[in-house]
Amino acid sequence: MAKQGGDFGGDVNLGTDAWNVADGYTKLKILRQLIMFDRWDTIAQFGTEEIDEDQGYNTNQLSKRRVEGLQRLHSTIRQLLGNVAFAMKKADKPLVATMLDRVETCSGFIPKAFDIKNDQISHEDIFEINEDMFKKILDVLQDVKDGLNTPLNNAGLIFRTSEEVDLDKIMQGIVDAG
Repeated sequence: MAKQGGDFGGDVNLGTDAWNVADGYTKLKILRQLIMFDRWDTIAQFGTEEIDEDQGYNTNQLSKRRVEGLQRLHSTIRQLLGNVAFAMKKADKPLVATMLDRVETCSGFIPKAFDIKNDQISHEDIFEINEDMFKKILDVLQDVKDGLNTPLNNAGLIFRTSEEVDLDKIMQGIVDAG
């Protein structure tokens, strides 16, 4: 049984401090999603993350990967918006709601941005992308992705909210992280 105050041997000491998962939450539910945005965006555009990586894929496979990148970008943006909605500043809530509406609207168009046909001779699936529609959806998602940084920062979810920003400390943290 957990006890408060004092040292009671092997028992868990909760003390009076509130349990706080903010650091883990921001790293797993916010930072990870922000990092994945760029990965999915690049895959949606090119089918791979690296230039020479595409040599291992045929055109059909690259198209399939591009669609999956678009779908994952869409899903990740929705996840992040859901993860941070409670923390948004009152002034930013209408902007975030508009972003969510734009992302939700894309949901109905993503399946129309590609078609899977079956080659009657080889019996392989042929992945065809409607490039015009695909580009419009990707543009909307990229715009939302880019616009999210400001309300996230206003809510203190990117940089700590304070009068003074210690850039040297931030840079050292980046260097230490790897």
